[in-house]
Amino acid sequence: MDFQKDIKKSLQTNKKKILDQWFDATIKTYPSETARVLGRIKNKFDNPVGAATHESLEAVFEEILKEMDPTALEDAIDPIIRIRAVQNFTPASAVGFVFDLKEIAKKIMAPELHETFDRRVDTIALAAFNRYMRCREAIFLIKATEAKKRIHSAFERAGLVTELKEKELF
Repeated sequence: MDFQKDIKKSLQTNKKKILDQWFDATIKTYPSETARVLGRIKNKFDNPVGAATHESLEAVFEEILKEMDPTALEDAIDPIIRIRAVQNFTPASAVGFVFDLKEIAKKIMAPELHETFDRRVDTIALAAFNRYMRCREAIFLIKATEAKKRIHSAFERAGLVTELKEKELF
């Protein structure tokens, strides 16, 4: 039995059903009022977070059907992770939605495919966590740089230091 071929066939056949359930499970990680808004409209202008979430999940799903390149996976999951990195999610909650895909697929796929598919989902979760950490590091760097600028500006106004060059802030 060619597991890769069977997984791809099963996923292709049930793509819409899986994506709809995964999207619903993902937005349910938000508070109920927020989830209601996110799930209602998938238009980029009326609901940018809901649209980005849906597009990101679809891009990840397409990567599952391909070679599962770690860089491509991180790029595919980036929009949703970037959003969740600036929200009030713990690291586990920010990437935990990925594991919902296991339960959704188990209801659809043949039991002999579960273990192989679970490994694919684990790979997605690792890519999501890597991207989440990069986003959090970038946020920390921005905050640290802004704090340095504020402190230096206050010292400048007080006449305690001279002008600081941009490269000295980093």
